[in-house]
This record gives sequence, structure tokens and C-alpha cells, in this order.
Amino acid sequence: MATYVLVFGRLHRLEDKEAFEAAFERVSRTIVGSVKGIIRDELIQDSSDPYSYIMLSQWEDKRAWADWQSAPIHEEQVGVMQQYWKGQGVKVCTTAFCVEKTEQSQAA
Repeated sequence: MATYVLVFGRLHRLEDKEAFEAAFERVSRTIVGSVKGIIRDELIQDSSDPYSYIMLSQWEDKRAWADWQSAPIHEEQVGVMQQYWKGQGVKVCTTAFCVEKTEQSQAA
């Protein structure tokens, strides 16, 4: 099953929202396009707190994420975002169960 990594954090200043989101998009496109084992990367903003975000990435397995975390390029790739926000925790999760809509269930 897939591994999901959730990184929780907050902006230092609300004025940096656009710059932070643009930096995340650039970094995310680079990582998804070049790092082995990553499936997708997503930025989620808390709907009740404009300072608060979750970075959600999906990996083939925990090992792929750990390899990228320990690679020297990791800090180089994500460092540009650190000027705008402070991470407040990481959770690594795996899928226990999943139900997805299919074309047949949508037509019903």
C-alpha cells in the first residue's frame, strides 16, 4: 500500500502566502518530476486558519520517502520554502483501506 507523508506548518507572515504557495509549486513540480518513488504532492490550506498548511505527499512506500529525506538534495530542494514557514510536525501513514469511485458507480 502507498505511504502518505503529512508535514504540518504555519506561515511566518500572511503577506508571504503567494510567495510560499508559488515556491511550493516549483519545488513540488521538480520533486514529482525527478524523485524516484513519489506519486503526488499536494498543498492543503486550513480553511479556518490562513497561516496553517499541510503538505501531503504520496509515495510508493516508506523507503522511497526515507531515501529522499536522507539525500543531500533534499535540503536544497525544500530550503526555498523555509523562509516563509515553520514546519510543526510530520506524520507518516499507510493506507489501511480505500474505496474509490469507479465509472460504473458514478453512472448508477
